[in-house]
Amino acid sequence: MEPQTVHHPHFGAGQLLKTYMGGYEWEVLFAAGRRFRLPAKEFSPASYAALSVQPQPLAEVAPRLPLETDQFRARQTLEALRVGIVPIQDAETLTIGLEAERVTLDRALDRSHERGGDVLAVIGDYGFGKSHYIELAARRALRENFLVAGASLDLVEVPPSKAHKIYEALVVALRYPDSARQGLLPLVERVLAQPGAVAEFVRLCPRPVNECPLAAALTALQQCPSQSALEETVAWLSGQTKPQTDMKSCLKRPPRLYINGENARQYSYLLTGIGLLATLVGYSGIAVLIDESEHYSLLRGAQRERADSFFKAMIVSALGLNNGRIDARREIPENPRADYPVCYSSEPHLFFLFALTESVDRMAVGTWLAPSHLVRLDDRFIERDIREFYNTLLRYHTMAYGYTAAPERYAEAAAVVPGLLARALAQHRINLRELIRNAVTTCDLLYLHPNYMAETMTHELKAGLKL
Repeated sequence: MEPQTVHHPHFGAGQLLKTYMGGYEWEVLFAAGRRFRLPAKEFSPASYAALSVQPQPLAEVAPRLPLETDQFRARQTLEALRVGIVPIQDAETLTIGLEAERVTLDRALDRSHERGGDVLAVIGDYGFGKSHYIELAARRALRENFLVAGASLDLVEVPPSKAHKIYEALVVALRYPDSARQGLLPLVERVLAQPGAVAEFVRLCPRPVNECPLAAALTALQQCPSQSALEETVAWLSGQTKPQTDMKSCLKRPPRLYINGENARQYSYLLTGIGLLATLVGYSGIAVLIDESEHYSLLRGAQRERADSFFKAMIVSALGLNNGRIDARREIPENPRADYPVCYSSEPHLFFLFALTESVDRMAVGTWLAPSHLVRLDDRFIERDIREFYNTLLRYHTMAYGYTAAPERYAEAAAVVPGLLARALAQHRINLRELIRNAVTTCDLLYLHPNYMAETMTHELKAGLKL
């Protein structure tokens, strides 16, 4: 296929290199040199209509698609969908609706790159896609050249009241747009390879260099070629361990990383410092994504205050000291032994997103953030969105098991099932996760039982949903 020019509303013009899934996904090389595989529906209608290779109706799909490695991936996807979970690699292709929410996300990432930072709080009931939205944000942030640090909170390993534990979980899981490696080490290695980046980072340091963990460590590592010292220092900077022997031979008096007490300022400072380092070596910044923040409702009073301090510190870091709703000096306590600013620099290029369940005991995000920073997920999905998801699911199913979806057998299911699921969702009989499970089950039944009529299946589904 000769390259054809297509237009994307966010990335601009690009050359179409290859199509996948019968034309439902396009691989495009954009003018800026970025190469992405995206859903065809994201491109302009003119691009979509002008192509000689377009998505085929279900009845026209070839008997055996050239799946290559896609068949294995499609089977993995279906195994996850059977329990109502959309895998990370399919977060964009299998998103139901959320068009406005995706626009909000893209604009927040743009502001984080261009203006220094932004915040989104995702609020919704259980099973309505908060974790999915976070994965969608992670993929889009990586595509926009951000480092991505994600963590899921719990009451044992990563409690909301322990800023040190949240920081450790985030930094250990740090992901890169140009590498499969994770953690802080790849970034530190890249920074050390550019002495000018270290010099600029030290110049911008708001504390004395010997009292800043990041600046002190980078300065010492420039003079210390030991690989073991490098690895031990990175482990210490990641919050995983206390200073070890080889590290101390390189950095004799490391600043203290506080585990207990009022330490929210220190860890928001360190995260924004990592974001600044990322920009100094060519990345767009850092995206910090936190899931399961609803564990906050199970905390006691003093623990809630410390959780509030960390989230407020991250919000102030992303939006700036003049955010208008949080007074950092009054509302975010200082550690009596170390006075840290909440942010390493005035432009940390930090995108902060956190998800929480709607309840009376959740964080008071409505007083911390303007309505434009709140994303609410609920059951307001239109039938068109669910129908589009179901048709995509059928394509995954045919790819996974290598069969052709005969139109006389599947046409009724494709026409009726999405409407039934949409009605059940609108009537609060199921949540989004249950919708996904039911949709996969209908595909499985039609595939596994050749004599099971689609009409019978839809009648039974209707009865099961009590419609």
